[in-house]
Amino acid sequence: MFAERGFDDTTVEDIADAAGMALRTFYRYFRSKEETVAPVLSAGTRDWVERLAACDPGLGLLAAMDTSYRAAMRHAREVDGVDDAQLRVVLRTADGHPALRAVWLGVHHECEQRLRPVIAARVGMGADELAVHLAAGAANAAVRIAMQRWAVAGVGVAADCVADALLRVADGGLLREVR
Repeated sequence: MFAERGFDDTTVEDIADAAGMALRTFYRYFRSKEETVAPVLSAGTRDWVERLAACDPGLGLLAAMDTSYRAAMRHAREVDGVDDAQLRVVLRTADGHPALRAVWLGVHHECEQRLRPVIAARVGMGADELAVHLAAGAANAAVRIAMQRWAVAGVGVAADCVADALLRVADGGLLREVR
């Protein structure tokens, strides 16, 4: 509905009606219309982390992150029916609405927390070690920023944008001159 009508022109009543539920039921599940995007966004990040955990242990961390992210994006598109155009609208809209942006950032905060033990297990370190916190934070930020840029640009393949961002983080390109 946000893609069709725009975020501001979609009401809670519209969402509840389209879902076939009463307003009271809607408010049992969500405090606001902004929160309705959280399950979709968090499902994608949760799927990525689960796939990363299950990824071939012989793959390096960067290759495993790329492989698992691409698989999660394919699953979202083919099984969950998440359309690239709709995802772009949600991400672009989140950039312009503080409450929706807070939901997007909250989803990524949770993703980072789930990434830490998975990364720790892959690299043989403790989940509370600084290197693991930094790796989870950097990977999570790379994904979030790459997806936002992909949404704004309106072209390209999301997973390619994410792979490029992860590679830049992994090779230390953050503190070197921008290429």
